[in-house]
Amino acid sequence: MKGAVTYTFVALLSTRVAVEAFAPPLGRAWYPRSSRCACNADVIGMKYQHYNDLKSMTSLHALPLFHLFPSELVSHYSSKSSSIDSFLTTAIHQAESTVPLLSAFLRNPTTWSILAMTSIVSLLLAWENAIESIREKTPKPIMPVIDSMLAEVGGLGFIGLFLSTVVTGGPLGQVIGHISEEFLGEEELLLETFEFLHTFFFEVGILFFAVAGVVVGAVLQRVQKLSEISELALDSDGDGEVTLEELAKALKVKSMVVDENGDGEITDDEKIQALRRQSGDEKNFWGIFQEYRFGDTERAGECLVIRERMIEQLNLPPSFAIEYYFAEIFGENLEEIVELSPLTWLPLIPLIAIDNSVDLTRNVVSASSANAFDSCGYFFTTPTVLYSTIFLQVISLIWGMFNAWKMTSIKKMLLPTLVTDKQNGVASLLPPRYQDHVLLEQFNSSPSIFEWGENLFTKGGLKSAPPKNTHEKLFGASGSKFPRVYRDSIRFHSWLCVSQIVYSTTQIIARDATALYLGENTGNPAGTLPELLIWSVFSISAIFQLSLAPTTFLNYCLVTSVEEYVDMKMIQGAIPNENCDFP
Repeated sequence: MKGAVTYTFVALLSTRVAVEAFAPPLGRAWYPRSSRCACNADVIGMKYQHYNDLKSMTSLHALPLFHLFPSELVSHYSSKSSSIDSFLTTAIHQAESTVPLLSAFLRNPTTWSILAMTSIVSLLLAWENAIESIREKTPKPIMPVIDSMLAEVGGLGFIGLFLSTVVTGGPLGQVIGHISEEFLGEEELLLETFEFLHTFFFEVGILFFAVAGVVVGAVLQRVQKLSEISELALDSDGDGEVTLEELAKALKVKSMVVDENGDGEITDDEKIQALRRQSGDEKNFWGIFQEYRFGDTERAGECLVIRERMIEQLNLPPSFAIEYYFAEIFGENLEEIVELSPLTWLPLIPLIAIDNSVDLTRNVVSASSANAFDSCGYFFTTPTVLYSTIFLQVISLIWGMFNAWKMTSIKKMLLPTLVTDKQNGVASLLPPRYQDHVLLEQFNSSPSIFEWGENLFTKGGLKSAPPKNTHEKLFGASGSKFPRVYRDSIRFHSWLCVSQIVYSTTQIIARDATALYLGENTGNPAGTLPELLIWSVFSISAIFQLSLAPTTFLNYCLVTSVEEYVDMKMIQGAIPNENCDFP
């Protein structure tokens, strides 16, 4: 019962804010706040004054997300769609003339009030059904991730509810209006800015959770693929024993000379020598692009090799299911990734404040304002905005690629290598590279300036968090704080990319593209096209960085759950017994 009440409350809040954010509210942003305080008839008359019948309800004004574009674009497309509107209006008029009662029904305000409320209730039902369906299809280890995402969405909904009832439409409205008039010159400007920023935060949050959903999907696909390919680890010849040769043949591993003296026995020293001949690619920065192209079969093969080493090192039974172990690991880390503390929003403040100053300086609230084109071109020609954005883009790109490279290079040091001997076809499982002291000394996951950065964010680096084992030596300057620091690093970088994409596309790119397409007058015509091009490049860069996040996260989970970081409790949960199978 408690869970049902909680999800219903979350759904109500989310539905309310979703309606505000993604449906075109009457008079919102396009018209002065005083108009919105008038009666509904006045507001409707203002916004749909060029319509004298139900044409307004069938035009492009009613499309979701249309409020993201300036009102000039609305007028343009209204004229473009006049033939469609005329057809729909004529059809409705014919229906009204044929059935008089229909005319009375459609022109009754109560009818449209009922339809509006029914739409909201339908949206609420669709939300709850979707959540129930997701929960039914989600494996138990991933379930806490869904719960955490729902809680965060509820928090975003509460922020919107508070602002609309207390700030913009409540007792603080007059105070904020007075402050806005005193310092910004217009009473409505700051109030409208509150509404815009609250909507922007909601959109950023929703997109972040959509990205988290993509990661969850990638995790579930990985687990499913592991479950399918784990059949390769079964006894293919039915003799009751799984051999390395059977696994090597199934995974089509590389052949090389391991037994150098040809005596038919592979010693530890021969394995180390073979391992050193295989090494070197862990230092290659471009290895992240190889990871980017990896398919499910290659990744599943890595996990099956890890399974063989775990069985060998920990004396696990053949029934050990590596896919369930990693499902537990993924779920635990994903739950941490999608949790957004209030401090997560702090980095957005300088980013949005600098960009939004371009609009506020020209008495523009956002890209949906009637005078939004007055700011076009000034984002490009304002040095503080342009240079700070370029700086942020460079930092973000380096940050995202370093995260991906670090996870990839550490993973390669931790993976055992399965090879077959060219001379006799015997399969051998070479130890992880980090167990060779020569390769360990040559490895450095914190090169150059990145060591300084890790020392800064770990508050002392190796001095404050020295490695407690050989495994942690791979983590570089972050030392034993690596799991927490880099989990937060992946989360905050993803958050930053999402914020850049949302603001750049909705507030700059869409506005500039609309102005150029319509041939409208802009505040700075010379800067509009360069502004559109450079911010489009910024958005493409952010999308690319965001596309690295699922692979980076999966590699993070691997490097923090194998070798000396094995979680024995989860290992035991991945071993079924006679009386109990997996949940």
